[in-house]
Amino acid sequence: MKKKIFAILLIMSINLPVFAGSYLDKQLKETKKNVKYESVKKHTAKYDMPKINNDIELKDPHLISLSNIPPVKESQYKAKIAKDNEIYNTKIKKALSTNLSSVNVQPAAVDFYNVYRIAEKIIRANNLDYINWRIAIRKSEDEFNAATSSANFIYINTALYDSLYTNPDALAFIIGHEMGHQILGHEQRTAEMYTRLKKLKDISGSSVDGLTTTVLKKKYLAELRNMEYIADTLGAELMTRAGYNMDKGMEALTFMNALPNVKTLSDDHPMTDKRIESIMENRATFPKEWVNEGKYNIINSNVLDVKKSSDRVSIVISKDTESHNYYKPENRDAMLKRIAYTSYRNRNMENAIKYFEKLGGKDYVNYLYISYANEYLYKQTHKNKYLTEAKNAIEKAQSLAPADKYVQEQAAAL
Repeated sequence: MKKKIFAILLIMSINLPVFAGSYLDKQLKETKKNVKYESVKKHTAKYDMPKINNDIELKDPHLISLSNIPPVKESQYKAKIAKDNEIYNTKIKKALSTNLSSVNVQPAAVDFYNVYRIAEKIIRANNLDYINWRIAIRKSEDEFNAATSSANFIYINTALYDSLYTNPDALAFIIGHEMGHQILGHEQRTAEMYTRLKKLKDISGSSVDGLTTTVLKKKYLAELRNMEYIADTLGAELMTRAGYNMDKGMEALTFMNALPNVKTLSDDHPMTDKRIESIMENRATFPKEWVNEGKYNIINSNVLDVKKSSDRVSIVISKDTESHNYYKPENRDAMLKRIAYTSYRNRNMENAIKYFEKLGGKDYVNYLYISYANEYLYKQTHKNKYLTEAKNAIEKAQSLAPADKYVQEQAAAL
C-alpha cells in the first residue's frame, strides 16, 4: 500500500507545476528558452554570400564557356519588357478578372495575376513553355505548403501564399521548386519506388521480413529527401535565370525554418536548416551567365496566354506552340564543369580543385586550372604542398597539350 501511495505522489510531482520561488524567478528561468526558441531571427535571417578576396591575381585565359548565348543589350531587353507590359495590362488582366460562379473558394483576380506574372516569367526565361502549366491557389488556413502533380499542376496553399505574397522572389522560389519536381520527373520516380515498396513479397506471397522492409523504406525516404534538395537547387536556378533575387527568395525557407522542425524516422523532406545550407552551397556555383540567358529567352519569346480553369481555383498558362527551344537539365559533366569553373572564379580553390579533378580525363584545360588553383593557394598560404600539386598538374597538362600557349606559360611561371 505504501508503495502504491508513493507511486501516486511521484506521478503527481512529475505532472504538477512546482510553485517554489516567485513568478519573477520563473520568468527569468524561462528567458533561457526564449533565446533558444525565439523565431524572429529565423524569419529575418540573412544569408550573405562569402566575400571574394581579390588581393591575389586570378589567372583565367577564359578557356571554359558556361553559355553559348550572346550578350543581351539592356536597351533591347527593356524595350521588350515595355512591349510585353502593354499585353499584360490589357489582355492578361482582362482574362483573369472575369468573375466565375462557383461554390469553391475563388482567389481574387489580383492573386491570380500575381502568380501568373511570376510563373510566366520563369517559364519564358527557362524555355519551359512545352506544356500548359496549371497553377492553383487552394484554401488552407494553417498549412504552409505547395505541391505538384499530374505532370503540369502546381498548387499553392493560401497559408503559404498570404504569408509570402508581398515577396515575389520567395514565391518565384516556391513555384520554381515545384516546376523542378516536374522537369526532373520526380512524380514518376516516386511512383516507381513506392510500387516496388508495396510489392515486396516472396515467392509464397507472404510479406518479406520486417528488417528488409525497414531498410528499403529508409532508402525510399532518403530518395525523397534527395529529390527535395535537387528541386530546391533547380528552383533557385530557374528563378535566377528569370532575374529574381535569391537573397530575397530565401524568405520562403527562413519562414519554413521558423515552423516546427523535428526530425523523425518517417521524414520525406529534409530539415529546413539543411535545405538552407544546401541552397547556400549550390547558389555559390550559379554563373552570372544565367541572367543573360534568361533575358535572351524572354526577348525571343512571346507573352503566354492565360485562362481561368473550369475548376475555378486554378489558372492555365498556355504553351507556346511556335517554340522549339526547350529546357534541358544539366548532365553530370556539364554540372561538374560549372561547379569547378564558378568555384575557381569565386576563388573557392579547394572546391575548384576537387571538381576539376573529378572532370579529369584527357582535357588538358582541367589540369591547367588545377595548376592555377594550387598556385593561388600557394601564394595565399606559402605551403609547399600546393606548389608541388601545381607542378604535378601542369606536367599532366603538358603531356596532353605540350604546344598550348597557356600550358607553356604556366610551366614557365612555376
